[in-house]
Amino acid sequence: MFWAALFVLPTVAQTKKVDSSKRAIICLTYDDALTSQLTKVIPQLDSVGLKATFFLPSIQGSPISDVFGQTVEPVVAGWSNAASNGHEIANHTLFHPCPEKFGWPKDFAIESYTIDRIVKEISTQNIFLSLLDPTRKIRAFAYPCNNDLIGDTDYSKIIKDKGLVTFARTGGDKNSIITDFKNLNTMKVPSWLVMEGTTLDELIEFAEKVKKAGGMGVYQFHGVGGENFKITSETHRAFLDYLKAHQADYWVTTFSEAMEFITKKSP
Repeated sequence: MFWAALFVLPTVAQTKKVDSSKRAIICLTYDDALTSQLTKVIPQLDSVGLKATFFLPSIQGSPISDVFGQTVEPVVAGWSNAASNGHEIANHTLFHPCPEKFGWPKDFAIESYTIDRIVKEISTQNIFLSLLDPTRKIRAFAYPCNNDLIGDTDYSKIIKDKGLVTFARTGGDKNSIITDFKNLNTMKVPSWLVMEGTTLDELIEFAEKVKKAGGMGVYQFHGVGGENFKITSETHRAFLDYLKAHQADYWVTTFSEAMEFITKKSP
């Protein structure tokens, strides 16, 4: 199958919350520029007034657009409109390189990449994103398949030092709750990879754990009502309704806005 299981990466140790906010921080993030995100996710978010972060690979010519049959003009307009409406459009490389064993063609599998190639892809994607979202100066990044290695080299610091990326999100599991903001690696922020069939109760349970810890939780969604790692549209909508109804407990914001907040608050 083209989209195989992704990975769980190490989580951040839970110690104490260091900011003064009384609300837990929730970030809703969505990967891969999937059609369902334009047709279902963004309308649902907009209907309840919540903002999210979308990590986009290239739209035209990428494996994702080929698989799911996206056409360029309405898709480009859709993402541009989302950015104009306050959603964050972030970098997920041009061609989403993942291990060849997960079904990626050899030429676009991570095993064929060099540091120079991944740097050029991220830089080029930043230019494309600037056309969709010209007002945003801070560009966030998510590692394709939650993998931050080219061979044996961790490229997270390289893209940070080159000024291509300000903050980056990686993988994790249901225990990936961030509370030690002071020692958080802002280029490897953990998230919960929401797997196919995840229920409303499971989504709420993670939020409640974040609230109890007084920390930050990042959801990593993919398809909603279709495509890969899908959850149902009804489950997604009900979860948004839950967050909206509990605004006194949760600050739901974009990934970069949350990261700016916690890095400024951390001594």
